[in-house]
Amino acid sequence: MKGGNVKAKVQGAMNLRLPIHSEINLLSKRDVRTAILFIVLFIASAIIYWFMISYQGISVYRALPVTAVPFFVVGAIYYVIRRRFYAMIFIIVVAILSYLIMPDSVLYIIYLLVCAEGVAQMVDIIQRFSFYKIMASIERVNIKENPSLIDRLVVFVFNIPVDIDTRNLMIDKNIIMDKLPWKDMIFSMLLALLFCMFLWIYLFLNPSFSINVTGVPIYTFTIVLYLAMIVMPCSIFSTLNARISTDYRDFKIYSGFLETFKKMFLPVFAAMIFLISAVSSGPDNLYYVAMSLGMIIIMIIFTSIMYYTSNEVEVVNDIVDKWDTFHPTSIYSQYSENDKRASLDDGVPGTPRRNPSDCFIPDFRNRDL
Repeated sequence: MKGGNVKAKVQGAMNLRLPIHSEINLLSKRDVRTAILFIVLFIASAIIYWFMISYQGISVYRALPVTAVPFFVVGAIYYVIRRRFYAMIFIIVVAILSYLIMPDSVLYIIYLLVCAEGVAQMVDIIQRFSFYKIMASIERVNIKENPSLIDRLVVFVFNIPVDIDTRNLMIDKNIIMDKLPWKDMIFSMLLALLFCMFLWIYLFLNPSFSINVTGVPIYTFTIVLYLAMIVMPCSIFSTLNARISTDYRDFKIYSGFLETFKKMFLPVFAAMIFLISAVSSGPDNLYYVAMSLGMIIIMIIFTSIMYYTSNEVEVVNDIVDKWDTFHPTSIYSQYSENDKRASLDDGVPGTPRRNPSDCFIPDFRNRDL
């Protein structure tokens, strides 16, 4: 009978704890609609891109700007919703003047002032969607007997050690954001550069690749829009100083993310240099790389400024507000090397990694008292 009661309590603990993560949703209805709109526009632009290449005789590279349409629409909608009419008037005036002086420069203005804002909005949405899902995966990854594919991916991307109790998660709740995080911006540039290296390697190995120097910046701007959307969302882990607390040095989740890509950076860089020297047919290849690097720096700076001045404060505040729901109290045991036992003395000798159901059941009803 006693065993049955214990089993019932364990099952009750699991039933109480598990739904908490799934109930945390930071996306507003507007965010969901924006994400759906972006996906629909991306699919439509990809179809149009394929049609232009296959049936209109337009080169792969000259057709690329059409894939920037999703970012343009999302950015334009943001200006309208936030009633930034002066900014819209400024962009229109600058675009008209640019067209009169140098017609090709209009696309640059659109990319920097409208599409970059679209990237910032998508980074915001991705962070809201993924932060607690990633944290929930990290929290349980080292106590699961059979980690899922997503758990394994999280372990790889964030370089999570297998020998620490990942349940002791922490963030900084009192954050003062009074300046641009230049360090995070630099890391974002480096990560975007790493992804761009893979692209360069593919291009240089492609026999049909030929560079039209006059169009290179436009191609690069389009690609960097997507690169920025991929690499920037992880900066939220640095902003909040998300970490796994241990008896020794805390493991910072963003540092693990950077370590994963540092391991990839050097061999990819070496391979790229080798390919450039092996297949270079003149200065055009080096020019392409130099322009790509310049576009990465410019686009990441513009996107970062727009994101950190418009979106980050709201994202951080929403995440912090939900942290007590995600992690209501330090209910998990932590192994102490000094005492040779877990910090919660429940009669089980020295078990550094226990299933969450082995912990006591917290009473959430009086959590605000």
